[in-house]
This record gives sequence, structure tokens and C-alpha cells, in this order.
Amino acid sequence: MATNIPEIFIKQAQRSGNKTAVEYRLRRNEPYRSISWTRLNNIVREVTYGLIELGIKKGDKVAILSGTRYEWSVFDMAILSIGAIVVPLYPTLPEHSVSYILNDSKSEIIILEDKGQLQKIRSQWESLPNIRYAVVIEDLGDLPQNDSRILTYKGLKDKGKLNFAIDAYLLEKHLAEISEHDLASIIYTSGTTGPPKGVMLTHKNIVSVVSVLPEMLPMESSDKFLSFLPLSHVFERVGGLHYSIYEGASVCYCSSIDQIGPALKDSDSTIMLVVPRILEKMITKINRQLETLSPSKRKFFNWAISCGKKWLELKQNKKTKTIEFLYAALKYYFADKLVFSSMRKKIAPKLKCFVSGGAPLSKEIAEFFCVIGLPVLEGYGLTETSAPATVNTLKQMKIGTVGKPLPGIDIKIAEDGEVLIKGPTVFAGYYGQEESTKNTFCDEWFATGDIGEIDEDGFLRITGRKKDIIVNSAGKNISPQNIENAIKTSDYISNVVIIGDKRKYLSALVTLELTQILNYAKGNNIEVSNGTESLIKNKNIIDLIDEEIKVRTADCADYEQIRRFTIFPQDFSIESGEMTPTLKVKRKFVEEKYKKVIDSMYPND
Repeated sequence: MATNIPEIFIKQAQRSGNKTAVEYRLRRNEPYRSISWTRLNNIVREVTYGLIELGIKKGDKVAILSGTRYEWSVFDMAILSIGAIVVPLYPTLPEHSVSYILNDSKSEIIILEDKGQLQKIRSQWESLPNIRYAVVIEDLGDLPQNDSRILTYKGLKDKGKLNFAIDAYLLEKHLAEISEHDLASIIYTSGTTGPPKGVMLTHKNIVSVVSVLPEMLPMESSDKFLSFLPLSHVFERVGGLHYSIYEGASVCYCSSIDQIGPALKDSDSTIMLVVPRILEKMITKINRQLETLSPSKRKFFNWAISCGKKWLELKQNKKTKTIEFLYAALKYYFADKLVFSSMRKKIAPKLKCFVSGGAPLSKEIAEFFCVIGLPVLEGYGLTETSAPATVNTLKQMKIGTVGKPLPGIDIKIAEDGEVLIKGPTVFAGYYGQEESTKNTFCDEWFATGDIGEIDEDGFLRITGRKKDIIVNSAGKNISPQNIENAIKTSDYISNVVIIGDKRKYLSALVTLELTQILNYAKGNNIEVSNGTESLIKNKNIIDLIDEEIKVRTADCADYEQIRRFTIFPQDFSIESGEMTPTLKVKRKFVEEKYKKVIDSMYPND
């Protein structure tokens, strides 16, 4: 068995030969281009030799600042093949965050996607003393190239070809020196509370994940991953890229969120890793399309959904051997043939499943996709656990949970409800932060910071984030995530943040799903004279959001009801600081940024 990542890649390339490893589009609507395993291996080798020519050696850090594209995977494998350490950066990070990570990690070379990312470096060379070279993937065009520190992707490969001609066995010497305990990557957490910390992952950590995933999510070499999520995130990189390499599956790269729909339909992809936000967007689009149907067709669709929900409810409650289930299964069979099969052809004709991670998934969303025949396998993990620690499978799935632990992973619940994890996938520590590393372990167990419970069947359910738990003025403990997920199932609500720690009641900050709100306004003759500013002050819109919140929190306890809310004219975003690059809300940041708004909802405090 291979002990390091590049060894897995090279062996797979030798086995797979001329089979397709990568598919991508340079422009939307053009045919997909493909690269074989043999060709991909040659490209990786050229880049590896180019990096060696630039002086990169075992233990050096090389950063990658780029969107998801096949060249990202090339640099990933090339850096690892030297025994060097990959430092991924989210492409949306501002200059000061890029600077912090590059300096903290002591990276020597940075790989950049384009001129825009290069500008983040050119504007602050003086404050990046460790960076010796910047390599740009895309054509620099008319950018002045009088700086010897800036290289093109093509130029680097040309250096590699010359270096290879001098010593064709240099790569093998580097590969032989890589140990399973060597660092493979330092991945900086997205930092919802304070500066990001560098999570150190070894080759063994990552190999321990991909080598057991086949037991949970079996794949064939004919399978194809649709890759859209940031490769700078451990979920897409390990669970998608590295696992596809391990299994010999191909990867189809999707460059933008507006191309996910077309790519799902025409790429023949069978698996896609997603965050809940993508599924929420898909449901919103489906609902918009349903509104265009005639009343009789909508009624027929609702009948099919009700049949599916009944079938799923009985299946999840283990009543598959009852006459009631057989009758429900028969109705669902016809619903699938008459309705859902055609839906799947329009959405994702070859897709076997979505795999969801990165944030809590609404139970309603999971049920909807399962009913229409596109199951969502929710999993759970952290950067510190090298991506998945638990996952639902097609054979063992319980909606509302994050599945069972991967083989070799032990999970237990601490007295205060915190999820503790132990196993070979648990990280080696935080880079340069011994005290933080020490504080995050309880004996041999990694303390995740998440609150959860394990049910009688061994499925893990995450009920909240330890630091996010709201304790109201009456001493009641409230998990805001569950309430927020319920409210976000509304077609009209994009994001919501629940407030109420040490307060008498809960309030909420709400952002709108603008397209749906505008359609509602048009259908109800509501004038939009000043964009969203006028909408959020309109009584009809306020009443609509009030009703949406009440309906979706009807089953919550009295102390979990939302008493007041404020609607914002713009959505939360990465650029404005409220969201992390993985689209999680920075709760502490939001509470500080909108303190005056929050205080106004508690006039008597």
C-alpha cells in the first residue's frame, strides 16, 4: 500500500494510462477538453522539475492562490512529489489575509491563477520577505514582465523540461525520501473567531482517509467527480481530488457557480461534493420553475412529493416489511416514473449522489433531494480531521444525521456534549502554535468544538457549535443553527443569524433571496422604486418574512420563537466580511458589525 500521496498518483497514472483523468472547459458552452492520466503525469513531472530548478526542496512551503481548476491539482501533486508542503489559500481572500498566511507559513513560492491574484502580491512584495517567486497560471497578456520574480506557468514547465534532460531520475530521488509522517499541507482555517490557524496534515493523515473511503462511498474508475468547491478547502481536495486519484476516477472542473446547472446536465458526472448553500440555490431554482407550471401540473407534482415523503418516512423508521410500506413503495414507483425520472434528466442525468459537508444541512433539503432520486449523503469533519470523520452512505443513511464514523475513527461524546475524535486522520497540530495544539486535545482525543449525540444505531447528530450556543436570560440553552436551518428553507430568505445570548428573547438578522422577493413584489403589485431599500421597508414584505419565520419555527419551543427581526438590503458576503470562504456566517463578526441594529431590537434591555 502506498504511504504518500504522490506515490498513489504515479501508480494510478501508470495503471490508467490513456483513460481520461481530467475534463475542463476554457469557456462556457464550449466542448469539454480532456487530459489522460499519462499526459497528466507528464505535466506534473514537468512542473515538479521546474519547481526543483527554482530551488524548492523537501520541507519548503509553496502556496497556491487560485480558483478550482485542473492546474491546481497539477501543482498540488508536483509540490508534494518534492516532499515540499502545500499551503492553500482561498482565492477570495483580501491582500492582508494573503500576507498573513504567507508570512506565518514562511512560504517561498506562490502559485497564482491570474493577473488579479498577482496584483495582491505585487502590491506588497516588501512585506513578503520569504516569497522568492510568483508563478502565474493564466497568460499575463500585456502585463510588464520585467520582474524576474514573476514566472508564467508555461515558463515553469519549460524550465522543468530542461532540468529533466539533465537528470531524468531526480524526481525518483525526491520521492524515495518522503515519509508518511512528513507534512503534506498546512491548511489555514477560515477563522470565524480570530486569526486563522495553520492546520498541519501529514501524508499519513490524508492517505488514511482516502484508503478507507471506498468502504463508505464505493467508486469505479468510470465514475466522474464534478469539482466546483474550492480546492483550498480540505473537503474538496481530499474527499474529491485525492479520493478520485486513489480510485482512478476522472474529475470534471466547473469554474463558476452559474455553470453548475449546465455542468451537472452535460458532463455525465456521477458524484458531486457540495455545501448546503448550493443545494439551497438549486431548490430555489426548481421552485421558480414550478411556479410557471399550470395548477394541474403543480398539483400532480405535489402528489408525487407526498408519495415520496411517505415512502421515505417509512423507510427511515425501519417499517420496510409492512404492508403500508409496500403500498407506499408502489405509489412512489409510479411517482418516480411519471415525475422524478424526468426531473433527474433535466438536473443531473448520471448523478448517483451529492455528498454534503462544510456546514449543517437542513433535513427538509436532504429529504427533498432523496425523494426526487438524487440522495444527499451528509458527512461531518473538520480541517483537523483531514476532511470526513463520519458520512452517510447509500446503504446506511439516516437523514438528519451526519452518518457513522469512517473505519479506524473513534468518536465519543464528552460530558458537556462536545464531540471528541481519535484516529489516524487527526492532524499533527497547529503550525507554530504549541499552546493552541495542546488546548485542543483532551488526552488523546481531539476536541472538535461541536456539540452532538450518537443515536442507538451509531449515527452521529450534530446539534450545535459549542461557542455558538445561546443561553438566554432565563438560563435556557438554545442551538441557533437548528432554527436558522429551518428558517432558511424559505424561498424568500437567503441568510439568517439568530441573536439572543443573555437576552430575554430571540431576534434575527435576515437577508433576502432577491430574485424570489422581486418576483413576489411583481406578482403582488408592490412598487420597487429604490431597489431593495424600499422593499425591506414595505409592510407586505415585512409581513411575508414574518409569516415565513413563524411557519418554519412553529415546532420550536416558546423560548425558541423569534420575537423581532431586521431585514437587510444586501446579502451577507465574503467581500463584506460576514461570510467565510466556505460560506459559513462569522457569527461573532456579524454581532459586532451590526451591534447597533441588534441593540435596537432590545429597547428595554
